[in-house]
Amino acid sequence: MLLTLTQKASRFVKRLFKKKTTPQKIGLRFVELIVKSREPKRETSGTLSSLSEKDRERVQLETMLLQGFVIEYVAAELFRNRPERLNILNAYYAVLDDLAKQDPVWRSFDNELRKRTELYSQAVIAPSLDALLTRVGDAFADACGDAGNTIFSMIGIIEFEMQYIATCKLCIDYVGAFG
Repeated sequence: MLLTLTQKASRFVKRLFKKKTTPQKIGLRFVELIVKSREPKRETSGTLSSLSEKDRERVQLETMLLQGFVIEYVAAELFRNRPERLNILNAYYAVLDDLAKQDPVWRSFDNELRKRTELYSQAVIAPSLDALLTRVGDAFADACGDAGNTIFSMIGIIEFEMQYIATCKLCIDYVGAFG
């Protein structure tokens, strides 16, 4: 109900101000979300600071990979039956491909993201929200190289929730541009 109301209000505002948005702009914003996901957050900074530098770097990289998955997951869910879905995801993939061609670090990231997409896709198939979050947290800890680590699992759950909300917000802000 609230999501529908938010979508309608967003469409109205976008029409009112005639903001032009393209799938390419959304693809660029998605990549910005990936880069920003590495930045410290109030919710996890205390826990991260207690980790070794090596563990902190693994968690930060995995957070970026999780954000990459969340983008695909949210776009697929929000735009499920809309023609914009493929345009938006194709634009996002095109931005990632361009970065991968220019920079070996992004090429490596893109290769890892493909692996994580499969891992996290299996985790989000769950009978309940609690099970989904637990599976995502466990997959996050496993991808960080420490399966069963409750701290990594907790960070994975928190990151998934925050990234899901941020990605939904970005998508909802732009839904009206296609209305």
